[in-house]
Amino acid sequence: MIFFEILNRFQDIIESYEIIEFQEEDFISRLRVKVRLIDASYLWIREVRKKNKIIAYSYYWMDNDNRILTGWDNAPHHKEIRTFPHHKHIGNSIEPSEQKSLKDVLEYIRLLLTTS
Repeated sequence: MIFFEILNRFQDIIESYEIIEFQEEDFISRLRVKVRLIDASYLWIREVRKKNKIIAYSYYWMDNDNRILTGWDNAPHHKEIRTFPHHKHIGNSIEPSEQKSLKDVLEYIRLLLTTS
């Protein structure tokens, strides 16, 4: 599965992961995973795929006190954002998001974890 190939590319920042939900039925699959990163933060992953194409996602990077560091999703409720429906949550603000996949999000996190 593509998902696990992506996780394997980021072993340098991933300490462990736990599959919370994995369902496949006909052409739809649902996945929820909790990833523990090397700095003790977590990335909560939710993806819904149809015929292996992501149709809904949310990736929430949380500190070890469960505070959101950054959250990315494609819920269609911020039409004012230029990257609609893709957007990210930083604090109380909603911003455009160029990170539109798990790979993009992990690259962003890797950059922050390895340069700080």
